[in-house]
Amino acid sequence: MASGRHEKDDTRALSLGTKAVICLSVAAVTFSLLKLKKTLMDSRSRTLRKTCGVLKKVSSSRRVAIVTGAASGIGRATALRFLELGYSVACVDINVGAMRSLRQEIESSVNIPNENVHYLTCNLAIEEQVKNVVRSTVSHFGRLDAAFNNAGIEGVRASISDLSVDDYDAVMNTNARSVFLCMKYEIEQMLIQKTRTLSAEANLQNEDVAPIDRFGYTIVNSASTAGLSSMPEFSAYCASKHAIVGLTKCAAKEYANSGIRCNAICPSTVATPMVARFQHNWPTWQRKQNASFPVGRVGRASEIANAVAWLCSSQCPFLTGEMMIIDGASSA
Repeated sequence: MASGRHEKDDTRALSLGTKAVICLSVAAVTFSLLKLKKTLMDSRSRTLRKTCGVLKKVSSSRRVAIVTGAASGIGRATALRFLELGYSVACVDINVGAMRSLRQEIESSVNIPNENVHYLTCNLAIEEQVKNVVRSTVSHFGRLDAAFNNAGIEGVRASISDLSVDDYDAVMNTNARSVFLCMKYEIEQMLIQKTRTLSAEANLQNEDVAPIDRFGYTIVNSASTAGLSSMPEFSAYCASKHAIVGLTKCAAKEYANSGIRCNAICPSTVATPMVARFQHNWPTWQRKQNASFPVGRVGRASEIANAVAWLCSSQCPFLTGEMMIIDGASSA
């Protein structure tokens, strides 16, 4: 009898031992599974952080451009072209109504993120307002890589002896003074960025890389074929465009070794609101101009915008100090 009880006790003990082993095994497996889950979650978290870091880096590498005279004509076409190419763009103009129209066009586009555009209305002949354009652009987007200084007016039609000083000053202030002020503060910002880059890369071996290849800053000014020749009865306009050509050439040499390229476009007649005003005010004069093009038509704003975008791209780093003539072979 005693032996039977011992056997039952041994069986019960074995059963309890087996259960204990099973429980411990289950606990161990559960712990392992929890540890594996944590490892996977940590790995996923690291992957997400890495991905977010890459996305942030991609976002922060978006090129930033200022376009003046952005609400119409060549400026509008160029601002839209930059946005199509993935730039962040500060659109600058003095015309409130035209800026509103531009904003509506951009906001209705499914291909252009609204956060890539910054709208600024100002008078570019006033220094403090120009400084604010650059400050606001950098504050909004983080930096400045390119600029298309395009704001301008044609002024009145008159021979020099009949041109009032006020009319002359109005054209020179809007066309030439504004370009000078824009270049002054755009270049100042680019030089600040260059210094910061050099400081951050102090330990890197980049001495053999030319500044024009390393930094990629670009400025394109809107001149004209009138800035390379004459335009009788529009002497103020002609003089302002000659001034822009001179400013562009000087800046190109002054800042070539700082990684800032400066070029100008010199289009002839382009179908824009300005030319529409010429057509309205002086139809005979404009018809004669339109008929003079060997290609059989006037230029299109989109064609000039493509030229500006190319000048601002990384495809032509050796090109600086150039006055790009876009005139359908008129001056050939």
